Amino acid sequence: MPWTYLEKLWKRTMESHTGRTTDTGSWDKEIEVLYRLGISMEDTLQFLYFEKPDFGSFKSWIKANRKDSVISVEFEEVLSKQDLEFWDKNGYVILKEVISKEECKATENAIWEFLGMNPEKKDTWYERHAEQKGLMVNFSNHQTLNRNRLSERIYKAYVQLYKTDKIYPTIDKVSFNPPETENFKFMGSPLHWDVSLKTPIPYGLQGLLYLTDCGPDDGAFHCVPGFHKEINSWLEKLQPDENPREKAPEALTAMPVTGNAGDFIIWQNTLPHCATANRGKTPRMVQYLTYFPNDYQSASEWI
Repeated sequence: MPWTYLEKLWKRTMESHTGRTTDTGSWDKEIEVLYRLGISMEDTLQFLYFEKPDFGSFKSWIKANRKDSVISVEFEEVLSKQDLEFWDKNGYVILKEVISKEECKATENAIWEFLGMNPEKKDTWYERHAEQKGLMVNFSNHQTLNRNRLSERIYKAYVQLYKTDKIYPTIDKVSFNPPETENFKFMGSPLHWDVSLKTPIPYGLQGLLYLTDCGPDDGAFHCVPGFHKEINSWLEKLQPDENPREKAPEALTAMPVTGNAGDFIIWQNTLPHCATANRGKTPRMVQYLTYFPNDYQSASEWI
């Protein structure tokens, strides 16, 4: 057990209560250790901030919450030549039916139960849960979510796109996007990036699993196809007073990436992307799931 990094995380969090500023140089490694243990960053930080445990209690919590997040399979290519050509051109690719409809329904049911909502009673869809933040739901620890993370096809696709098997899965959230009504409007972010735009931007991938069928009006994931090839020149052409994060929603045109329950979308982190308003009849549900390479390092400066 790599306790050195976990102790750094514990110590820094405990010191934050006193207002002290401590070194965050090992943050990426600390998060990697958590992910490799099958534990989410959000759950860990909530435990540390609210329980304020001593280090011994933190170690006990880690041991009680760790889960197997290791996939050991013989590698085979799951993306075809046509898939890879589409990927190179557009910066994203869709894997069809990576999990079954039954597995999607089981994950749906787990989300309904966690949120305390009833799929047959529309008024319950809009009763906000404490763990909802916009479209995001801090819900990551459930047997169905853990099983989906161990999908061999998802893992093999990431290996193929990273061109290495030295990768590890994140322990990420789910999304719940109910239909808009007169009293409820879309709560998601506009077109955006989840990485620093300080160039050069390291090659990285993101992914989501549709748990429900999602047409163009059902809150579909949107992105700007092909922008991974244009981002550097686009950034260079901006005026000094122009903020790329503010400019993107007004200057770029995103396209819907539709799919059925069980389909998985992987996209390059340089593609601006967003969720969209759900104008369908039922909530759109998604599980986020990505992999990082072992040598992953986030940008030291956020731009």
